[in-house]
Amino acid sequence: MVTNQKISELDYCYVSWELLQELEKNAFSRNECIRAFKKESNDRQSLITSVVALILPMILLGSIVFSNRAASLMYGSTGTTENIWTRVVGLLMLSAFLFLIVYMLSKELSKYKAFRPIKKLINQDLEANLRLEVDAIDQKASKIVNDSILKDSKIPEKFLSSEFLLVIIKYMESGQASFIKEAVYALQLDLKNTGYYANIFPKETLLQLEKKYLLNRNDNLAQKIELAEKND
Repeated sequence: MVTNQKISELDYCYVSWELLQELEKNAFSRNECIRAFKKESNDRQSLITSVVALILPMILLGSIVFSNRAASLMYGSTGTTENIWTRVVGLLMLSAFLFLIVYMLSKELSKYKAFRPIKKLINQDLEANLRLEVDAIDQKASKIVNDSILKDSKIPEKFLSSEFLLVIIKYMESGQASFIKEAVYALQLDLKNTGYYANIFPKETLLQLEKKYLLNRNDNLAQKIELAEKND
């Protein structure tokens, strides 16, 4: 009877651990989607900024070339080949300098709050695709979180992490504990007396964080997107 109970509870721990592993992979997938969105957003903004930064140098070059051409037609060409190439190199250097100045200034201005509506408009389609991808991930997260094994767990919520479950499993497999309650008690004693597992004790477990996120996932996703954009 005791042996069957032990096997049953050990299996329960393994199932809980597998569910939490799935939850970790799921959370990682969500973060990867946000990273991919951030990269695509940055690439698009860099392209638009580059085009904007090219406008001033192109206007300047055009006006100088046009004015020089007009002067040549009116008064005839008086410059040597060496002088012409010196002017060309000078113009190119000036254009490159103007491009860099406008590009860097545009990048800095885009970080200000006033420009967020423009960035949001530019990335509207990217954000819509992100939300579709994340919606599927969130549905899977909700299914895991609401699984009866985790929802009505025999293990205290603060120990419902894949790291602590491996410790609990180790206690049971080594014979230090026969039941989950005994294994949890042994873990609590170790934490209190030795602090051996204190380094893997989180303020909030992933399960707790996912529950909090799913309570208002649309707003929480918006915050994650905003945070990703702030960290550019």
